[in-house]
Amino acid sequence: MPPDGQAKHFSKALAFLLILVATLAICPSSANSQKPGKSLSKQDVLDLLTGDVPGERVAAIAQERGISFEMTAAAEKEIRAAGGSDELIRVLRGLAPRAPSAPSRSPRTSPAAVSPPVLMIQSSPGESQVYVDDEPMGSTGQAGRLKLTRLSPGEHHVRISLSGYQDHEETVALTGGHTATVAARLQATAPPPTYNPPQRPAEVETPTVSSGQAGYLGVEPMAQQPAGARGVVISGAAPGSPAEQAGIKTYDTILAVGGRPVKTPQELMSMLGGHQAGEIVPVTWYNGSTNVTQRIRLAARPTQPQAEAATPSYPPSLTNMPHTGFVSFPVAHDHGQSGSNYCVGVMSIGNGVIYFKSTNGPHTFEIPLNTVKEAHRNAVYLSALGAFHIRLNKGTNYNFVVINQYGQYQPPDAILTAIEQAMGK
Repeated sequence: MPPDGQAKHFSKALAFLLILVATLAICPSSANSQKPGKSLSKQDVLDLLTGDVPGERVAAIAQERGISFEMTAAAEKEIRAAGGSDELIRVLRGLAPRAPSAPSRSPRTSPAAVSPPVLMIQSSPGESQVYVDDEPMGSTGQAGRLKLTRLSPGEHHVRISLSGYQDHEETVALTGGHTATVAARLQATAPPPTYNPPQRPAEVETPTVSSGQAGYLGVEPMAQQPAGARGVVISGAAPGSPAEQAGIKTYDTILAVGGRPVKTPQELMSMLGGHQAGEIVPVTWYNGSTNVTQRIRLAARPTQPQAEAATPSYPPSLTNMPHTGFVSFPVAHDHGQSGSNYCVGVMSIGNGVIYFKSTNGPHTFEIPLNTVKEAHRNAVYLSALGAFHIRLNKGTNYNFVVINQYGQYQPPDAILTAIEQAMGK
């Protein structure tokens, strides 16, 4: 730097020091304060450095009085160019005021909507019917699971029911946004008492007399066979026919003719047509409780139409029923597999009981009316078929569908009315 420049900077530094000394003399008590006098500006620091004031002294003055400027990259560059050391830069950075930051504002968010509660049902066995607050909500699948998502928060009474098993009942508290689980392993109940009708005494067999005419048994297969039937369900036996005399009746199931199993109505009629009138043929049928095999003498087909197999009326008559004084309806008893497995029979109501006898399955029920809690039409399970359920006080639940003589589904209003009247409601 030229001599005249040095003199100029020296005079500036000397003048600044004289002002500082004068200030301390006037206010001696301020010498002990942390930051006396006016804070140093950036220009003050530059003037001290260019006036040959050592950097450590500039740092001490800055620590005593503070600084009024921010240590930006440009300010740091100017101070280094004027002779500022790394230590001075560090001190000034620590003393530099920081611009107050604007308070952060979190965006307003509306409270998240709470999702409805979820109820998971797990049942063993599967395909059990689920009731919530005594309202049918559906049935579990084959794996035994059902998910319910439309229930309100709060306590609910859950009942899981399957024919042939004890009901599982419990109360569950549901909370929005949470999933609750009800797991039930249903216990099998003892089978209901069965009705075994007395068997006809064996008849003395006379020799076969062939007439050359096709054999006639006198049965008429149902026009629409129930799903899962293991033989041929008949709609009736003609009055006076060999079938009626042998004890075959409406809704019995023909299983075999001449020792050969029959599976379709066409096979049944073809097998009977292969024998002659007067021929004795063993016939096997299921009467709702047991398999019966009798050797029956076939007759010649009658020429009068009225001798054909009688078509039962709807509701059917009580002919060949084990009780009298009953009103009867043909029904299908669901086995708890969503309508894919059931047996067909007749339900009779009267004399203080509900009596059901299957004609093609193992089930025969005799339910005292004073043990019945309710008999209602189903709201969900098999509701499209017009199914109804009978629930007992002990929790057992039976599901049925009313059918006609052709196996077609019928509304359950008449049978439910009969049950209510029998119960005195």
